[in-house]
Amino acid sequence: MKDWLTELGSETWTILMEMAPFLLLGFLLAGLLSVVIKQDLIERWLGKRTLGSVVKASLLGVPLPLCSCGVIPVTSSLYQRGASKGATTSFLTSTPQTGVDSILATAGLIGPLFAGIRVLVALISGIIAGILVDLFEKGPHPEQTSNPEINTRSDQSPIEKLTETLRYGFFTLPQDIGKTLVLGILLAGLLGTLLPENWGESYLSNPWLTYLAVTMVAIPLYVCSTGSIPIAFALLTAGVSPGAALVFLIAGPATNVATITTLLKILGRRTIAIYLVSIVVISWTSGWLLDVYGGAVIAETAAHIHQSTGHSLLQIISGISLLVMVIWAYVYPLFQTHNKSKPMEEMSTLRVEGMTCSHCANHVEQALKKIPGVSAARADAAQNLAWVEGENLNSQVLSNAIKDAGYEFKGLA
Repeated sequence: MKDWLTELGSETWTILMEMAPFLLLGFLLAGLLSVVIKQDLIERWLGKRTLGSVVKASLLGVPLPLCSCGVIPVTSSLYQRGASKGATTSFLTSTPQTGVDSILATAGLIGPLFAGIRVLVALISGIIAGILVDLFEKGPHPEQTSNPEINTRSDQSPIEKLTETLRYGFFTLPQDIGKTLVLGILLAGLLGTLLPENWGESYLSNPWLTYLAVTMVAIPLYVCSTGSIPIAFALLTAGVSPGAALVFLIAGPATNVATITTLLKILGRRTIAIYLVSIVVISWTSGWLLDVYGGAVIAETAAHIHQSTGHSLLQIISGISLLVMVIWAYVYPLFQTHNKSKPMEEMSTLRVEGMTCSHCANHVEQALKKIPGVSAARADAAQNLAWVEGENLNSQVLSNAIKDAGYEFKGLA
């Protein structure tokens, strides 16, 4: 038992060390993107019903560090702002599959070639899904709304921009993906400890059945693009084909029950059906092509990375820093609860379901602030609560605003 626990700890620590330097660099670049590319800018670029918007939506979605829950409010806002269902679906498809942090972590753990293939598949899948939706979905489009006042400041000083970059990259983002990232690393360590090296070759020899099995696990599972990497890596080291690992990395982050259920109300059944079929077909095709033409190279690269002995000082410092960062992101709000409760005592408290990250909370806040008569609004995804202050507030109006944002109003707390 002691030997097994020691092996589990060693395997988990090794995976953490190999990911950490690349992940921290990715967090920094993600913070920079959050300052440069604001939601209102995305809406202006993609708020047209053209083929060009579909392509731009997929291109823009690849580097953005939005997980499958964080992409929901942006997708909803894009559609309400006048983007076609094709452009909206394109953004929805490519964005959660990757992100600058996820791309760098993939390169560090599995290799640059695999990371490049993952980016290419995310881009192509977004474009194809968007084109198909525009071809087969000709339903009415909602009336275009005015541009919400989200992140529209352009007069920030360099110090403010640096602060925002560091806060988003090293606090907000770890808070959003920390749980799935830690879970992914722990699962990877567990799989690496339990599964023999050639387990995949012995029990998953049929590629198409393997793709089906991986898809059946990935679709209902909530796992972000970064948290899915260590799991895919563990499957690779156990002998599962690189193509199957790619299927998991595409289908897992791009689909989950919560995302599908929420967006079903916004985009409709036909669009979501096209979206899901596109994800499955493209992921399976990409996985098969990878296995046929490049699987051996990918598997050899991943094995070489994992077999490297010892950890550099940079890896050790990065690994410890990453752990501290994730822990602090979750502990810090607990210290703030008492201080925040005082100004909220005179505000109406709302129960809101469906918020899972800071992007969700921000979107609920902005939806409430747009209601006439509202003077202040705040939301907390961890508590599933929102607070609103204003005159002549109506429960039905509050409910409609929250519903339009893609979440569910459960009444006053």
